[in-house]
Amino acid sequence: MSDTIEIVLPNHAECHLRNPALRLSGEDRARLISFSGTYESEHSVFWSSEPRVLVLSEGWNRQWFDDIHRVLELAPPPVVSPAMRSSLLVSDLLLDGAAQNELRELVAGRHTIRLVMVGPTPETYALAALIRGWGHTVELDSAGEDAYWTSLYLDSKMSCLDLAREVPLMRVAPSMVVGNLVELRGALPKMLAEHGRVIVRTLFGVAGDGTAVVTGEPGRVERVLEDASRDSFFAFPVVIQRFVGHAEGVGCPAADLWVGEDGVEDLTLCALTVERGYKFSSVDVGLGSLPEVWGERMTRAAYEIGEAARALGYYGWMCINAVAGVDDELYITEINARRSGSLHANGLLRHWGAEKDLTVSTHFVVPVPEGITYEDHIRPVFQRLWDGGVRAYPTSLRALGWPGPIMAVVAAASTATEARDLVSQIRDSIEAAARGRV
Repeated sequence: MSDTIEIVLPNHAECHLRNPALRLSGEDRARLISFSGTYESEHSVFWSSEPRVLVLSEGWNRQWFDDIHRVLELAPPPVVSPAMRSSLLVSDLLLDGAAQNELRELVAGRHTIRLVMVGPTPETYALAALIRGWGHTVELDSAGEDAYWTSLYLDSKMSCLDLAREVPLMRVAPSMVVGNLVELRGALPKMLAEHGRVIVRTLFGVAGDGTAVVTGEPGRVERVLEDASRDSFFAFPVVIQRFVGHAEGVGCPAADLWVGEDGVEDLTLCALTVERGYKFSSVDVGLGSLPEVWGERMTRAAYEIGEAARALGYYGWMCINAVAGVDDELYITEINARRSGSLHANGLLRHWGAEKDLTVSTHFVVPVPEGITYEDHIRPVFQRLWDGGVRAYPTSLRALGWPGPIMAVVAAASTATEARDLVSQIRDSIEAAARGRV
């Protein structure tokens, strides 16, 4: 038996809410907790194949869980599901003595506990202290408490502007930073007059929330200001940047990288698909996700940025997002100083040892017909694929019962185009199954 065991903590919602400057409320907060705190948490099943215990919020599908591990030829790990008081995973675990006792029994006999998470929060440090009290050595796959500030700082949109002054390959679009509505009201027309089209980014956002593209269309500035007054993602300071037109056929380059004690130790290329110039919808992961020239540029820039982050004291996973400009320049748009949403695809590539051979197309929101179930409609579709040796998997099922039901899917193939086509075929097959045609 290994002396080390992982505790996997998909603390997406807590990580998104950790910045004290972000004061989400009402529907914005509830939507983020529902989507990130429960729906996205199931992707953590694919993060690792090491000895582990998963902490998942209540409501996961046992048949799906067993199927995934069977086809990946892995033993299903034990799962601890704390009572859902807030849908904030680690907070709920810290309030559930029975779940803590269950977890303690599952890790008994191991010397070292490695906490594998989306990103550090005050709650994860409290959990680490609790586990140390059980007599274990605790390792974090993220910044330690003394370097927690670096995670918050780098996660802010403003950090890119600072680093661009120091990192040679970190190009950012022409920008202005404003600190209040009066400045924003004056700076927007000025930037529009200079550039014709701009993008407004708040201090923090998730999957495009907290971002708006603004044109010189009559009344557009006033509508942005009005929307900002109702959007709890909107918080100052705000950066206004020239909107960079996207090069055709490239996607938005990105890189997931592991920043270890000695700097950047692992890097995986990605290409994001965005709608309306900023709204994230899917991502291709792997060496084949980008044309070679853009992959090389993204790799060089990501290494420089990762080394700069390490110099600050940062440690852990991070994701760097960019735009491939129509002017043939690479523009860095943001740093996510945490485990990105696509790292479950990265985990699959590592499990297969196929980082250089396959590309995984990762789709987070696949609409499906109302009333379908995993057992009756989705499982048969995937079972036929698995029987044929196809590497495609449903990665989240929790939203099948939501209004406007959705699921998440990944598919791997030798090219990004083939992987994306597989996802389209899966969606068509599920819709046909729901109509009783299969």
